[in-house]
Amino acid sequence: MFLKPGTLNALMKKAYKSGLAVGRTEDDWLYIAGAYWEVSIKREFVTKKTLGDIISLTGELPDPGTRFLATKEGNQIEMELPLKVNEEPFKEKNILTITDVLLVGTQGTVQRLLQDEQTGRIYPVNNVFVGIIDNAMIDRDKGEYEVQDPFFNPFHGILWANNVCKLRAQFRTDEKNYKVLESLKGIDITPEVPEE
Repeated sequence: MFLKPGTLNALMKKAYKSGLAVGRTEDDWLYIAGAYWEVSIKREFVTKKTLGDIISLTGELPDPGTRFLATKEGNQIEMELPLKVNEEPFKEKNILTITDVLLVGTQGTVQRLLQDEQTGRIYPVNNVFVGIIDNAMIDRDKGEYEVQDPFFNPFHGILWANNVCKLRAQFRTDEKNYKVLESLKGIDITPEVPEE
């Protein structure tokens, strides 16, 4: 999987405070979700550390075809909710360019700006969802391939995906930076590619 296990663990711990969703499909994909992000990983590609982190928080893995919400009060079965990341909103394969521009939000949250090069529109996302991506973590020997720039949908956020792992995160606009985002509309903030 292309996710840094330590960063994923930090996201799971934070989500657990209000409820960490954990599911498992019949074909053995694990699903993990917080309030504004979700991950699907083919079970055989989940690192031992990540499995241990899930079990230490929730006490168990869900049975195939089930999902629960884990909190300090215990695990509560959830019915008719997603068991995997839905890629359908991203079928047009629109790609965002990751910029070098960071904004600090009201509670110290660092947001990375991503830009649609076709329209110039800018989308802020928590920088953790850029920093968690690490192609050095992939298992090429088992046929996993690298992940590239994220796909996006203006209403559904960004999607990092390869053949064994998917991460979807919502865009997060911070009111503190609303004026900055408005003033950057239409300005190219994508990194310059050095000439050869």
